[in-house]
Amino acid sequence: MPNISLKNIKLNGCLHEFHHKYLKVIILKLYLRKNLILAKTDKNSEKHIQELEEKIIDLSFKLKGKTNDIKLAEETTTKLLGKLTHNLKNPIGVIFSFSEMMLEDLEYYSKEKLEKHIQIIKNSASFSLALLDTISKYSRIQASNFTLKSQRLNYTELVSGILAEFKLKASEKNIDATINLPEKDLFLMLNKDEISQALNAVLNNALRYSNENSTITFTVSEKKNGIETTISDQGIGISETDLAHVFEEFYVVNTYSEDKQKCVGLGLAIAKKIVELHEGEISAKSTLEKGSSFNIILPYN
Repeated sequence: MPNISLKNIKLNGCLHEFHHKYLKVIILKLYLRKNLILAKTDKNSEKHIQELEEKIIDLSFKLKGKTNDIKLAEETTTKLLGKLTHNLKNPIGVIFSFSEMMLEDLEYYSKEKLEKHIQIIKNSASFSLALLDTISKYSRIQASNFTLKSQRLNYTELVSGILAEFKLKASEKNIDATINLPEKDLFLMLNKDEISQALNAVLNNALRYSNENSTITFTVSEKKNGIETTISDQGIGISETDLAHVFEEFYVVNTYSEDKQKCVGLGLAIAKKIVELHEGEISAKSTLEKGSSFNIILPYN
């Protein structure tokens, strides 16, 4: 079970940092205005006055930018809390309702009925914990003070490990995983945990919306500008309208997957952010009823 608590979700950390920088800019601006007033009393300070005026204008633009940053951060936090509340309300309600029924009628419960209701409670709790974990990860990488710690890694070896586990998950849905990896080792500067999360997010998205007896193809190849990874499926596909928004946070094309698992729309947004933190690119192509293809390019440097 993941170790998740609400205190780990630092929704307001970025706001505190913005407010601190905001105050520093205001104090500096007031200090320059004071110097400007003093300088105007000295007839030989025209050059100094001009320099101070230019600094004040520059600070005014920076102050406006910080104000916009604070507003955007507040809007993001409000949206995040709203989505969290909305998506937790139903599973927590289910947990409460079924536990209340069990407490009231426990003596009349058969073993089969008890197992069924406990499983429903467990599923609702698992979804809630997974959602909190996802929100926590999203909040962490969105923070302005987040730093990516990279090291030189064998990318071929890394994806081999990820795909070994993925093949087992795919086989449970009768989905074939076709893997095309180069024979030689490919090395990149990466953060192992973060890039693994990004790749798993795209793979799980392909698995989520693929039908039984279909194929998911994972291909890694060398390009001039970096290592290209392509993940293709034969699933339900994405419309041209929706395709333009698939990497936006909380954007959901289909609320429920083929196996009735609920989607909250953060997996691909997290993947995109992680790839960009590695100075890479991610894109998608899709055709309805034929499948989708996600392309990731990670630079050599």
